[in-house]
Amino acid sequence: MKRAKQAALVLCLFVFYCVLLSQGLKASAASAFFGALAAVPLTVHLYHRIWPPTIAESGRRRIYQRVAPSEGGEAEGEAEYASARVSTRSGDGE
Repeated sequence: MKRAKQAALVLCLFVFYCVLLSQGLKASAASAFFGALAAVPLTVHLYHRIWPPTIAESGRRRIYQRVAPSEGGEAEGEAEYASARVSTRSGDGE
């Protein structure tokens, strides 16, 4: 059910971008379609980058993990995230 809800939200976002581009910016139908086709994945990526899903919500391991644990010095929303798929260099002598 959750996957169907997310798919419906992405479809609604696509329709919203089509209408916004065609009516608001007076783009042609083909331009609005391809503009919306490009904008939807970018919007979904930015949403997940700004508000990463919790492990319980996503049902799999996190793509982004905290670089440094949140200690009294920084607010919860200001924590830095790094991709878990990218390994960092260690022992560079720095």
